[in-house]
Amino acid sequence: MKVLFVALTSPFPPTNGHRLKVWALLQALAQDGHSITLLILAGSSEETRDSGALLDLCEHVEALPALSHRGALAGQHLGRLIRLFSPQPYGASRFRCPLLKERIMELLASGDFDAIFCDGEYNMQNLPDSLPVPVLLNKDDVGYLLVERYSKLQRNPAKKLYGWLEAQKIRRFEREAVSRATVMSCSGFDRNLLQALCPAARITVVPNVVDTEKYAPAGEGEPSTVLYQGGMDWYPNRDAAEFFISSVLPHLRRMAPGVRFVAAGRDPSGSVGKHFARFPDVRFTGAVPDMRDEIAKAVVCVVPLRIGSGTRLKILEAAAMAKPMVSTRLGAEGLDFEDGEEILLADDPVAFASAVADLLVKPDRRRAIGQAARRRVEAQYSMGALRQSLREMLENAGLSSVPRTQTLEVRR
Repeated sequence: MKVLFVALTSPFPPTNGHRLKVWALLQALAQDGHSITLLILAGSSEETRDSGALLDLCEHVEALPALSHRGALAGQHLGRLIRLFSPQPYGASRFRCPLLKERIMELLASGDFDAIFCDGEYNMQNLPDSLPVPVLLNKDDVGYLLVERYSKLQRNPAKKLYGWLEAQKIRRFEREAVSRATVMSCSGFDRNLLQALCPAARITVVPNVVDTEKYAPAGEGEPSTVLYQGGMDWYPNRDAAEFFISSVLPHLRRMAPGVRFVAAGRDPSGSVGKHFARFPDVRFTGAVPDMRDEIAKAVVCVVPLRIGSGTRLKILEAAAMAKPMVSTRLGAEGLDFEDGEEILLADDPVAFASAVADLLVKPDRRRAIGQAARRRVEAQYSMGALRQSLREMLENAGLSSVPRTQTLEVRR
């Protein structure tokens, strides 16, 4: 099959959950022998500096600038204010790109493509209205739900109202997007939400996965080290870290003296790390070369998310490395991990702290939960599972899962 893959950002290096998902999709398609032309809506030249890795998977890679003057403005508070009275959500203005639409039309006119993989609902506006081939829409999450959850946690009435209004806009935009495509949701939970949003939509579960060969089980880690991984340039991750430090850690210090909390991930301004610098048992790493090194150092991994949608790659990464985890129920939403056996779930700060403390002092329990989590990933969230679900999705969409070319040798 010849695929035109239209990505919202460069998937390499795979430094966040979204990039990891797109990188895995490209790998799976390439490993099954499909021919890929990749168009990237790139925010800067830095995003395509590793095009060699992309060319290992794709026959052709092309980047187009994402941000016009208007798009750059939309990234600021003023941009949000300007879009307040628009019927379209803020995100739509950020990712609208007439140049990308023109390039897609040119490629479709000159190339013998079988399908378009569209990365995210905001990219759907960049596709021509009339298309000669089916569209397969990659959905990382349910956008309106994420913003609704943000709104509910806000104490500022203006932010709460803004979040509610934006969620309504996203809901309408999302409904229109999923009605035009065969949708790849990342979990059964998301599929049910999207099906309720648009009953006529064609939706298949294509799970988030992790490379279980690269994410191999690690040792016990550094004593009393508790890890949360996530870029601090994403509000739900900042909220999760602040919630853990402010509400969970005070109880955990009493239950497990000597505990250390590490938050690993991008902190471009350094503001979050500076805010908590007064705590000697808290460390923000900023961007790290390889998250596996930080996971390996952890005794317990935590996912104290209160805002979000989709399924968390951070859970799959830690599980693949056989690390025991404590998460909120929202944090583990959509993943088929069994509470008490493969993960521990808690929403109340005291209960969360108690679950972490119990793992810190019980090495046998840590190992049992970590190993069970690893088995779950191997069975359900590995690259093999992704390739199988993609084949089923293609067949359900009336497309052939048999490649035009022989399977490519993917460089590791």
